[in-house]
Amino acid sequence: MQRNFIRTCKVCESTLNVCFHYGVITCRACGAFFRRYIENEGECKYKCKCSQKQLLKENKNGKSETNLAKCQKCRLQKCLSVGMKKLDVGYLRQDICLEAMREQNKEINLPTPPIIDISTTDQKQIELILLIIEAKKRIMHSFNNLDDSIFLKGPILFEEIILSNINIFSLIDNLSQSSTPISFGELNRWEFSVQNESMQNQLCHKYFLVDRFVCVGIAKSMPVFDKLTLSDQIAHLRHISYMFTAFTGSYLAWELGSETWTRKDCVMPALGDMKDCKYLYNDRMIKWSELLFTKSVVHFKRVALTKIEFALLIAIIFTKSNAEDLSVEGKELLYNESVKFTKILLQYNQQRLGLIEGAQRLDECIRLINVAIENEHFMRLILSRQLECYPMDSFKFSNFFENFLKISAYNTKNL
Repeated sequence: MQRNFIRTCKVCESTLNVCFHYGVITCRACGAFFRRYIENEGECKYKCKCSQKQLLKENKNGKSETNLAKCQKCRLQKCLSVGMKKLDVGYLRQDICLEAMREQNKEINLPTPPIIDISTTDQKQIELILLIIEAKKRIMHSFNNLDDSIFLKGPILFEEIILSNINIFSLIDNLSQSSTPISFGELNRWEFSVQNESMQNQLCHKYFLVDRFVCVGIAKSMPVFDKLTLSDQIAHLRHISYMFTAFTGSYLAWELGSETWTRKDCVMPALGDMKDCKYLYNDRMIKWSELLFTKSVVHFKRVALTKIEFALLIAIIFTKSNAEDLSVEGKELLYNESVKFTKILLQYNQQRLGLIEGAQRLDECIRLINVAIENEHFMRLILSRQLECYPMDSFKFSNFFENFLKISAYNTKNL
């Protein structure tokens, strides 16, 4: 026999016009209230108008009723405590809604749920990610010192890199812990090479390939990756690799105090674009380069991530579960990990900032993933335009760039 479930608003317990709003089952009125809050987030400074006596009233069953209709501060706090948040990234919206659907028949009447401490297991996972991220930064700041025989003559595609069992992090001891800027003479030679060769320049090839090896290395360090089939591993890496590059490029620039993407050797990707005579006066290329390499850093400067926040956001990116070619089992595995790391990030910020402020901080952090998705789009546009300027057979690694274009999610023909 079919059962009829009556949905109740998680905020005010109303049963009228109840559906999903901002990731939580609420009534239309509470959804509209939270929408007004996020639309005027910088201006909404609610003050509690309730006294302790007015705020809590004991009913006959001994349950507490909160006067949410008269106090905007208490209503907002209840909205945040049940999990309502601004959903900037589509896949998080689906995840939160699925979680809410699983919980829709569980009655939770705590006005302010306690902040859960991060478990010892999760803390060890964070520490491992931090070590990997520090190794990644060391590699990217000194990548030009890596052996060319591995990265210019070795595997190129993700499947080849996975099956090669080459672990780029095992080479970390060969790199200097403190990279120094390159000399002006070397910088001038690099600029001259870019002007004459552009994307055919071996330094550009090495930059792409080292980044792919780092991406595979980080993925392999996460326990969930070994549980995926090879086809799922490849589909997953293709989906998140350029978002990862965009995210870390902007973060490293902010960490170095730079206004544009750069490394400790002072090599700047934007400089390569500006020095290429093929599209030096191409307004679109200049605009895309500015958005990707420079304006993206502003967002990271504003948020000023802690190292733990950065590490957990990388973990969330590497457990993104909406690649089209993923199997159902692969999506489920990644989804569970993504939810876990999102909750850890929320707990971390609520412990140090408080319940409401921690939830707001989570929203700020997640917005940076959305920025990385936008930057991934500009990165694909730039490379696609670059490849139009040069015949494909002129590239030493033409199969790599052909593969790049095949997996591109954006059609640039109409742009």
